[in-house]
Amino acid sequence: MPEFSEALVSALLCLFLLNSVPPESLVVQNLWADATLAESSSHPEGSRASLGHVFTLDSDSTALRGSSDSQTPLYPPALSTDPNDPLVPIIQHGLKLVGVETHPRNVILKFQDKDSKVHWCQVQLLKHTVAQAFAKKDWEEAVCKVDRTDRGFKVGLAFEFKDYVLAFLTLDLLIQFYWSPNRASLASQPDVYLDFPRFLEDVVKWIADRRNVQSNRSGNAMTLVRTSTEIFAGGGVYTMPELWHMAGLAPNLTEAEVFDSPSRTARLCAAYYHFAKEAHTTLWPLIKRFLVGFVICVDEKDRLLYSERLHVHGKDRSYVTARFRDLLSDLQGVFQARSEESLWIRQCDDSGPFDVFEPEFIRHALESEEFNLGSLIFGAEHWENLCASAGLPAACVSSRNPLARYYASLSLPPVMSASWLNLGRYTYLFHSPETKNALRASHPLTQLYRISKSDIWSVIPAFPDNSAPIPRARPPKPPTEDVSPPPPPPPVKRGKPGKQKRQSRPRAPPKPKAAPVLIPKPTPIHLCDSSVRERTLLTYIIKYTQDFTVGPLDYCGIARRIKGRGGDLIMYCKGDPRLQTFYHRRHALSVATAKLKSKGEEKKGLSAKVVAGVERKVVKIKVDVSSDAQKENKPTSDSCALKKRRRSADRDLTVVVLSPRKRRKIA
Repeated sequence: MPEFSEALVSALLCLFLLNSVPPESLVVQNLWADATLAESSSHPEGSRASLGHVFTLDSDSTALRGSSDSQTPLYPPALSTDPNDPLVPIIQHGLKLVGVETHPRNVILKFQDKDSKVHWCQVQLLKHTVAQAFAKKDWEEAVCKVDRTDRGFKVGLAFEFKDYVLAFLTLDLLIQFYWSPNRASLASQPDVYLDFPRFLEDVVKWIADRRNVQSNRSGNAMTLVRTSTEIFAGGGVYTMPELWHMAGLAPNLTEAEVFDSPSRTARLCAAYYHFAKEAHTTLWPLIKRFLVGFVICVDEKDRLLYSERLHVHGKDRSYVTARFRDLLSDLQGVFQARSEESLWIRQCDDSGPFDVFEPEFIRHALESEEFNLGSLIFGAEHWENLCASAGLPAACVSSRNPLARYYASLSLPPVMSASWLNLGRYTYLFHSPETKNALRASHPLTQLYRISKSDIWSVIPAFPDNSAPIPRARPPKPPTEDVSPPPPPPPVKRGKPGKQKRQSRPRAPPKPKAAPVLIPKPTPIHLCDSSVRERTLLTYIIKYTQDFTVGPLDYCGIARRIKGRGGDLIMYCKGDPRLQTFYHRRHALSVATAKLKSKGEEKKGLSAKVVAGVERKVVKIKVDVSSDAQKENKPTSDSCALKKRRRSADRDLTVVVLSPRKRRKIA
């Protein structure tokens, strides 16, 4: 599923384009897309689609994208024509981009035609998709001239305007488009930062529905939330471990352990609010540093910049406060003390175990005056004291929010609804600004876990195998009304005359059965060894593989900045024909060399077989010798041969005045 930050950046780039160019220049002139293999074979031989190039969609297009069981058309259905009718170019409809909405999992585009009819387009970013807005020249001279298998990305759908082409680029065409005349029929999950009250209402409804199912809710909470389509929209494989770390939660807590605790639930919601606010307020300024026009362009070292915003995912170490470090040490001590027990119940008492929670990680939420979750997290009395010591407004003390109302209506035993916080550690809320490096007082190693085939990075250790969640009673089944007809009366048995049958004693009514108490069996979690962990680090992936990592700066459709003799050059796609053969060869050789470095075999050098393979790839690239980039004074492969070196005149003069012994050393 798409992540919150990536979806936000794609929407903000579309919005930046909308606000930066004249409105009259945003009329759609053509729709472009890459064909699937099946579609390519159905196009006429020699056509752009059959050759693997991006092609324009006609009004009778039947191309579909999305999940196999619910695919939707690329071309807007309201503007399409039947195969037997004349084609109508889309430019005749005057379809103009007039609005862009952000969404945790989608990009919402608003178009208006010449008749003032509105056409909404929901771009569902199913997997590894990014928006880029190419200048028309770069689109025509680079992207359009490279085969889809060679350029490094595929075009899900592109909107051609007068001067720019807004393209949604994917790794494998896993993308979906929903066209609709009204906004209400499209995605409606709330953005946690823009609509926090509605987000909390959705969480409350989801928790209530889950509590009514016939289950002890022993599944892994993180996996459940990540795969849910109802709550935490935009929380994916790397966002969820980040939120768990910010909320102070162990990676293998069950659904009941998290959502039966008001404090844990509130911390998780507050963590997402903080994460989303950081993205909304600080992410776009970072992205703008790497814009060339309206195209995101980075070099290799820039790909790691987004990871600096992360706490644990793919990181070797995580910077934490002294309070976090001490709480972590306390938790590890509890695990060590109970390591000899055959089975112990995860129940919080005066000695723990306590959650490793640092309020600094959810500061934005704790400073919110409108809907503050602090009283749920710390308890009303302790939260009021913390607010006073931190100088927060009186409005922050209020507990008027959907989450607080819901938990107030429940009758949970204290042992199940505990806060899991060692309140004695929270004598202050935030660190003083004068305290230098307070947020980086310690840097513990991260750990990599695997659960349900998903990687989970965490500093907080998982609960050990000899522990189990608190036993919970299975909720009773609701009574059902029996509408079947009553059974017929039993046949009367006739005995011998003169004998009376002994009447049986009436049976007592059956006693109601008590709900069985179940000891939950959590989803198994596996701690990966150090070698697997090392190969999964973000730095390792970027340096030694051609895989992509996480974040909006490291996607398949991101342009690359490469070093040139007269300055940096932009490679808008792999095989960009406007770059000289030298640069394509250098890039291919660097990729092959990185693979050797990952194995520690760089001293062996590239084999003749590998070099020959690189040359075959380079020869396939059709370099455009007439392009502007070729006309620049850039080195060619012939000019890069090693030159003979001669000793400088200054060095010769130096040798003359030295002793014979030193002269021999220099020579």
